[in-house]
Amino acid sequence: MAAAYKKTVDIVRTSQSFLVTSHIDPDGDAVGCELAILSVLSRLGKNATGLLEDPVPPSYVFLEGAAGIVTSSAAVGQGPWDAAIVVDSATLERTGWVADAVKTCGAIINIDHHGSNTYFGTENVVETEVGACGEIVYRVIGELGAGLETAEAEALYVAILSDTGCFRFPSTTGSTLKIAAHLLDLGVKPYHAASEVYWRKSLPSLKILGEALRSMEVTDDGMIATMEVTRAMYRDSGATGVDAEGFANYPRSINGVAVGALLRETDEGHFRVSLRAAEGYDVDAIAKVFGGGGHTAAAGFRIDGDLESIKARVRGEISSRLASRAKAPNR
Repeated sequence: MAAAYKKTVDIVRTSQSFLVTSHIDPDGDAVGCELAILSVLSRLGKNATGLLEDPVPPSYVFLEGAAGIVTSSAAVGQGPWDAAIVVDSATLERTGWVADAVKTCGAIINIDHHGSNTYFGTENVVETEVGACGEIVYRVIGELGAGLETAEAEALYVAILSDTGCFRFPSTTGSTLKIAAHLLDLGVKPYHAASEVYWRKSLPSLKILGEALRSMEVTDDGMIATMEVTRAMYRDSGATGVDAEGFANYPRSINGVAVGALLRETDEGHFRVSLRAAEGYDVDAIAKVFGGGGHTAAAGFRIDGDLESIKARVRGEISSRLASRAKAPNR
C-alpha cells in the first residue's frame, strides 16, 4: 500500500489538470472527500474540476466549495484532463456519465474503501478495513505534505462522521478517532458539522420522511424491514430526490431487524434500492445479485420493474441469505 500512496503522490505532483469525482447519489463521504481534494489541488496551483452526476445533497451544501461542483454532462467538454481522481466508488461505472470523462484522462487514481472495488485505476489506493474513504484521503494529503486548512479538515470530518454513522459502525477504529481528533485540532467544530448534517432539515424532507415511514413493512419473523419512497410521495410533499438522503437507516433501526431495505423510485419503473445490515450480516453479497455492491453493512443497486414485484424479489433474496446463514455450521 505504501507504494500505491507514493505513486499517487507522484501523479499529483507531475500533473497539472485534474478531474475529481465520486459515485452517483453522493453521500457525505463522497462529497467531503471530493471537496477536500479539490481545495488542496487548488492550493497546490493545479487546475481541478469537480464533477458529479447527481447534485450535492442539502445536508452537505454548507461545506466550502460545494456550490462549485458541476453536475451538467456538458462539462465533459472541458477535458481531457491529465489525471482523474475517483473517490469512494467501487467501480468506474458507479460514477454515472462522468465515467466517460474519466476515461479520457491520462491517469486514473482510484481512492476507495469498498470490499467490492474492481481496482479500475492506473493507481489504486484501496483500503477495505477503514470506516470511511475520508480516512484514506486524509493520509494521501498527508503524503503530499500539503497540510490541511480548516475548510478541508471540516470536509474530511464530515466524510468520516457520515460514513461511520457518527462513529457507531463496527468499522470505526482507534485510527479513525485519532484522525477525527486531529481534524478538530485544525479548527473543525463538531457541533456545527453535526447540526448541519443531521439536524437542519427542510419541511418537504420531513413530510416525505413521514410518508416513507408509513410505508414500513416488517416480515412475520421480524428479520426484514422495507420502506419505500415513490414519485407520488415526492409530488405530495414537494420534496426532491436529495431530501431522501439517509432514509435507508430507518428500516434497519427497528429492534430485531437483521436487514433493512429502502426502495426509492427515481423515474417510472426505475428504482434505487439501499440495503443496511445488522452486525454479522452481509448485504454486499445481496446487492451483487442485482448488479450492485458496497460494504458488508451497507450496499445498494438499481433495478427496473414495478414496486411490488421488486419488493418481493428483494425480500426473497434477503430471506434466502438469512436462511442459508442460519443453516451454516459454526454459526
